[in-house]
Amino acid sequence: MYDSYVLKICSDKTAFEAKATSPMKLDLLSIRDAAAKRTGMSLRVSLPAILLLEGKDGRIVNIYPSGRLLLRQFPSLDAARETVNLLAPLVYGSETEQVQ
Repeated sequence: MYDSYVLKICSDKTAFEAKATSPMKLDLLSIRDAAAKRTGMSLRVSLPAILLLEGKDGRIVNIYPSGRLLLRQFPSLDAARETVNLLAPLVYGSETEQVQ
C-alpha cells in the first residue's frame, strides 16, 4: 500500500483522480510498457505529456508527468484504488524523480 498519493472522485463526479502528495516529474515513456503490463490494459496513447491506457472492459487510465492519474469508467472507488495500487510502484515509487 502506498501513502504517497491521494485518491478521490473528481469534481465533476465522472471519474476518479489520484494525485501525488509531493511534487514530482515522471518520465512517462520509460514506464509505458510496464504500466500496460501491470494493469492488463492496452496502450492507446504514449506521449511525453500523457499515457492513455484502455481496458477491454472500457476502463480508461490517463497518466500525467505530475503523477496525476485520471481513472474513467471505473464502477467504484475500490476498483479505482486497485488499479492505482498496481501502478503505484511505477508512478509513486522510489525511482520517480521528486521535484524540489
